[in-house]
Amino acid sequence: MEILKDDFETKLPLLQKAIAECDFVAVDTEMTGLASPANVPKYQDSLASRYSKISISASNFLVIQLGVCTFTWSEEAGGYEARPFNFPCFPASSDVNRSGERFFKCQSSSLEFLLSNGFDFNKWIRHGIPYLTRQEEETYIVRKKEKTAVLATTTSTANNIPIDDRNREFITSTVVKIRGWFENSTETTLTISAPNSFFRRLVYQILRSDFNDELHATPNSQARTMTIQRLTDEIRQQQEEAKVVKAPMLNLRRVLDTISDARKPLIGHNCFLDLMQITQQFLWDLPLDLDDWKRAVMLEWNLIIDTKHLAGHSLLSPLLSNTGLETVSECVQKAPFATVGPKIVIAKDFSRYQADASVSDAENDSVDGVAAKSATKDTNNEIKYHEAGYDAYITGQAFLRFAGYILKERERLSSGDDEHTRKKRRLEDVDLDNAQGDAPESTSGALKSKPLVAADDVDEEEEGEVSETEMEKDALLEKRKRVIMDNPTKDILETEELKNYYNLLHIMRSDIPVMNLAGPDQEPEERPWSYLLKNIPSNFETSTLFHLFASYNPFRFNWMDTTSAWIQLSQRAPASEGEESSGEPYEPTPLPLGRLGEAYVNPLCVGGGGAAVKGRDAGIVPEAADIEVVSWRAWYDEREELERQQRHLLYSQQQQQQQQQAQSGRDPNVRFPKRPIRVNGASTPQDSPQVLSSSLTTSASSPRTSDGSSINVIAASTTDNSSKASDDASVATAGTKRKQREDEDAVDEK
Repeated sequence: MEILKDDFETKLPLLQKAIAECDFVAVDTEMTGLASPANVPKYQDSLASRYSKISISASNFLVIQLGVCTFTWSEEAGGYEARPFNFPCFPASSDVNRSGERFFKCQSSSLEFLLSNGFDFNKWIRHGIPYLTRQEEETYIVRKKEKTAVLATTTSTANNIPIDDRNREFITSTVVKIRGWFENSTETTLTISAPNSFFRRLVYQILRSDFNDELHATPNSQARTMTIQRLTDEIRQQQEEAKVVKAPMLNLRRVLDTISDARKPLIGHNCFLDLMQITQQFLWDLPLDLDDWKRAVMLEWNLIIDTKHLAGHSLLSPLLSNTGLETVSECVQKAPFATVGPKIVIAKDFSRYQADASVSDAENDSVDGVAAKSATKDTNNEIKYHEAGYDAYITGQAFLRFAGYILKERERLSSGDDEHTRKKRRLEDVDLDNAQGDAPESTSGALKSKPLVAADDVDEEEEGEVSETEMEKDALLEKRKRVIMDNPTKDILETEELKNYYNLLHIMRSDIPVMNLAGPDQEPEERPWSYLLKNIPSNFETSTLFHLFASYNPFRFNWMDTTSAWIQLSQRAPASEGEESSGEPYEPTPLPLGRLGEAYVNPLCVGGGGAAVKGRDAGIVPEAADIEVVSWRAWYDEREELERQQRHLLYSQQQQQQQQQAQSGRDPNVRFPKRPIRVNGASTPQDSPQVLSSSLTTSASSPRTSDGSSINVIAASTTDNSSKASDDASVATAGTKRKQREDEDAVDEK
């Protein structure tokens, strides 16, 4: 169901009811861009520096579509009913204060991508739902109250404009027009000219003094007119209600507040950026420190599930060619995921994606006794990948199918052990019967012989087992059916194996692949065979480095910028010249740390020897002696110390800024126009990103605790660094020239 600006308020109760009754909520967003060249994620980013980079993207780019899909267990359907909602969101500035206005960036490739997937930019601007953050809403209310107070002052008789030659003619002619209409006309309204605010004040003054406030005037500043009408009881009531300043009802953030208040599990796919965008654009300014953001997010949603992280489960990853959302969606609509449940259907009146969701089981399979059809595209309703509402639906579908498959597999493995024990017990009974058959018959005839049963003939599947009886097979089948048909929500939320994957976010292209929202993050794995190379001559290519370090069996080089790169030594036996490696385990020889030196470089580029000739042909020059080799541990410790110093410095600057604002009488919590948190593009120690820290103070506009109290997250205000951006652009150019970038992720599903 797509909800536009004009029907937002009428359909909001439907969404609120769906959220209140559901078991899970899935979300997705579409944005005007992902990252600027200066802030492209890199493997060596710490989580704090990665957070700072994503903070810039969340501040610079705009969420243009929000998708929400609820999943509610239905006993009648024997499965989950999905209710997908799609919201185009546009920061309209229709009110006079322009409280919702945004200044944002666009990434051309992202816009082209959205257009190729059917995104309607005209509809987005014309019908997109406006929104305000909590702080913007507070500011809006404050300004409205101030304006109301000023208006009350200007409408009192003490503030009447004196009648003089400048306005006497306008007042006289206006009084005559209004009185003639008021006493003689049957028309419900009268339109008079009011060229500017001065004349509008005169009109209000005339109505107050000459007509005892029995008339009501509505200004039209664009047409430079005012519409006069008789003051009815309805208008009087509206005037009284207008005196009570309220937040605007047309605010998409009400959807996010409803989800937060409901405390339902939130599902996303590779959703780190989605959560950053949602919090920045709709809720509150991003804090300076990653840990503060994690705590604030946990106050908004106490359980978050990232299906991209869950896709790495040992039972799932062998069944997925990659973990991009489209691939995952296609996989979970086929065996084995679709055949073990849970069943997922689109709820009534939510037919926007019906053609895509009505068939979710694999071809020729059967679920609950109903023949299933293969998932196909409908010619009148194509699959809407990259529409936020549809992506939210298939994200939730993937999670439920993943969770259902894991539960069923664990149950199958467990029941398999039980069946094995039961068959062994029956085999023992058979052996006992055979033994009794071999014994002599008693004279009383009480013990009769029974037919002998050979163990080899009992079961063909496994030696020492016997086949199940039909009654046992039927009982086992009924048990499995009941598991499929029963509501699995409790098991999904409480099974320890699944809980181990909750509140963990997948981090792409990172040495630390997972972010823990509910606790401390893991340290990156030690990399004893990775070294940072500094001061590389600018003319060096990747092939040159391979030749320079050939004796150490290098496996790969990752360029950081034009003069630094990471080298990773291979742990497989090196191959002889002209032959392939045997692949046997091999312990590399550690690189010498510090300056490479002439003793190492000159034999490879100076003189007439064969090694020198080959080295020069490969591009090695004497300046390579200045290359500095840094161990991974030394680089990591240096980066951590630098980030600690930067956190301390920025925290001190923030405290000083707040003190200055307090002394000047300005509210330090007021949200100002977008101010990106600037971080450096490179991730080497000397160019380490700024890692920011903040404190938490109480404010109604901030993340809320379970008891209704709140946390205000103070954001940073820093300036851009154009020279560094230029350097980062050079880095991108150098990386393109070398063409040696590793394929860091199979699919970027965003």
